[in-house]
Amino acid sequence: MSRTKKTRRITDIMPMRKADKPQQPKPKLGGGKNRKLTRYELDAKAREEKKKRKHKGLPNGSRNVDPAEQKKVVQKEVKDPRIGSRKKVPLMVEFVNQPEKGRVIKPVPVEEKPRLAPEIELEQLENNECLNQLLDDLEAGKVLSAEDQKFVDECLDRIDELMTELGIEDEDESEDALLRQFETIDINQFR
Repeated sequence: MSRTKKTRRITDIMPMRKADKPQQPKPKLGGGKNRKLTRYELDAKAREEKKKRKHKGLPNGSRNVDPAEQKKVVQKEVKDPRIGSRKKVPLMVEFVNQPEKGRVIKPVPVEEKPRLAPEIELEQLENNECLNQLLDDLEAGKVLSAEDQKFVDECLDRIDELMTELGIEDEDESEDALLRQFETIDINQFR
C-alpha cells in the first residue's frame, strides 16, 4: 500500500488563512451589481471595516507628545540661497608678484604713530603720575605686580634712551663720575 500525503482543503468550517485567500474575481462591466457576494468576500469586507473602526482615535502616545514640538518638526526650514556658494575659493595664493603677467600684490600700508619730540616725550614721562606713584611704592618697599613692574621698566628704559639722545646726564651718575675723577686726578698737574 502506497502512502499519500495528506493535504488541507478549505471549507466553510475551517477558518481562513491569509495564504488561502482566493483571488477576488474582477467585476464584469455589465451586470456586476446584482451578483451576490461570496462568504470569503463578505468576510474580507467585514475585516476591512473592522480595521477602519479600530483606528479611529489619535496615534499611540499622543498624550505624552507636546503639540508645539510636532508642529516644529513639520515646518520646513527655508535655506538662505546665499549660503553655500558654488564658486570655488582658492586655498593657497597661487602667485607672488608676477609683474610680467600683471599680477602684483600691493603691500599693506602701515600707519606709523606720529613721534613726539624727544624733549616733550621725556617731559611727559617725568610728569607721569602713574609712574611716579609706582616708583614711590618701590621706594617704600612694596612689591609690584608683574604688569606694573614691566610698565616701570619700560618707562625707565625709554627715559634713559631719551636722555642719552638729548645728551643729558643723570645727576647720580655725574656725582659718581666726579668722585672717580677726584680720586684719579694728579695734583702735581696743577702746580
